[in-house]
Amino acid sequence: MDTIFIETEFGNIHAKTAGTPTDPFILGLHGWSQRNGWHTWEPLMQPLANAGFYVVSVDMPGWGQSTAPKGQVKGSDAMSTVLQMMDKLGVETAVLLGKSWGGGVAINLTLSHPQRIGKLALTAPAFHDVERLAQLTQPVLLAWAEDDPVIPYSYAAPFAAAIPNCQLVTYPTGGHSAAPKNAADFAAKAIDFLRET
Repeated sequence: MDTIFIETEFGNIHAKTAGTPTDPFILGLHGWSQRNGWHTWEPLMQPLANAGFYVVSVDMPGWGQSTAPKGQVKGSDAMSTVLQMMDKLGVETAVLLGKSWGGGVAINLTLSHPQRIGKLALTAPAFHDVERLAQLTQPVLLAWAEDDPVIPYSYAAPFAAAIPNCQLVTYPTGGHSAAPKNAADFAAKAIDFLRET
């Protein structure tokens, strides 16, 4: 994997990349706690790159090695950060990987700028306005673990049912990181999902 830095008004973003920059673009967004960062999606990066995708997984401003003059980004600033990263990389549309808080950012960004996002692959997204999920027109691949201690699995079925085009993948274990903790299985499902037209 290679290391890049992407300059935005919210900080200089540290990212790891896998694959060829001319391939379809996937951006990985992590959760809120300080244990999170670009490494959240590391188990999926090389399998997706081997399948023909360019994967960029970032430390959002205030996490990891990313500088953050204004501190940790949230809300609309987090969405603006993602759009600025895409613009700096010359990317018109992206697939977003989102875990927990990053999943919420991904959903909000897709709802507000649907023309910029092609598909979503999420794991236990922190998004509370379930009624708005019906407005998502993009296909969504959703992973959830039955032993998630942060956002209980009981949220998974109603969450998936609220999205018009959603595939729910359930894992017995994986905690709050269902997709990366089950990467050997989830990577193949994600590749099939991303290749569907």
